[in-house]
Amino acid sequence: MYSKKVEQQIEFLKNKGIIFKDEEKAKKIILRENFYNLTTDYDDIFLNLKKSTSINEIYHEETYFEELYAIYELDRELKNLIFDYINILEINIKSYISYVFSEKYGEKDFLKIENFKEGKNISSTLDKLKEQIDSNLVREKKNKESKVQKFLEENGYLPLDVMTKIFTFGNITTFYSLMKIEDKQKVAQNLNISPYSLERHLRMLNIVRNICAHGDILFNIRFNISLTAKDYKYHAKLGIPMSNNEYECGSNDLFAIMIIFKSLLDKDDFDKMFVKIEKMLNDVKKDLDTQSYQNLLEFMGFPLNYGMLNEID
Repeated sequence: MYSKKVEQQIEFLKNKGIIFKDEEKAKKIILRENFYNLTTDYDDIFLNLKKSTSINEIYHEETYFEELYAIYELDRELKNLIFDYINILEINIKSYISYVFSEKYGEKDFLKIENFKEGKNISSTLDKLKEQIDSNLVREKKNKESKVQKFLEENGYLPLDVMTKIFTFGNITTFYSLMKIEDKQKVAQNLNISPYSLERHLRMLNIVRNICAHGDILFNIRFNISLTAKDYKYHAKLGIPMSNNEYECGSNDLFAIMIIFKSLLDKDDFDKMFVKIEKMLNDVKKDLDTQSYQNLLEFMGFPLNYGMLNEID
């Protein structure tokens, strides 16, 4: 027996043009997943813009609830997968930074202002980072199995490679942004990209990681920042069209994140990740009509030939 509210929500969707293949199953989904999340965050792909108004949204004819739910599931699967691979990159970036910074400034007392670049607000940003590190350490002390805390108790200090274990992705992004350009360059050389590109990549990945961690919408993300000009080599090879001297997709969307992964991940890791994403998209394609699937790719910023990204160098 379902609540009256669930029954009302089913009728609400019917009035907007949604069709149900299995209404009973849909009720279970709505009760479990949250009606607001399903119908507010993932329905733009199916809206009839000619009939919809700011007050009353109408779906295209023959739009099924199961299609809407398929997009919802895809987004959830993408967040889980991308979160895992951001964690892999996080370990890599922390390691590169630790080696470069420790070699130059030593393993003790390395958070001195003179070890970082000069500029406006650098001191206050570094102080804020130190506060966040201290806060992380306070939480770490509550973990009886903490190897970081054990190292600190036995040695009286934390070298950077140990300290970064308690850094958030945001912490390591800030740390890199504060480094001197010659030190950034040494880190970026490990990834064969420019230090400016790496800094921007980390900022964009940090936003995505937070989205994944907090369950927000990912598939149709649009960043306020874009990839750098040096990242557009893939766009040209994919034949992505330009409008007003800008590429129509792959600059500040989810496909831009794929390009960042292509640049930063080990080739084997990227191949594994991308094969999984292709399978996800092929699976959801079976649940959507041609136009809805093309709309989905457009919202994601994926060109129709997105699969070639895994093949080009």
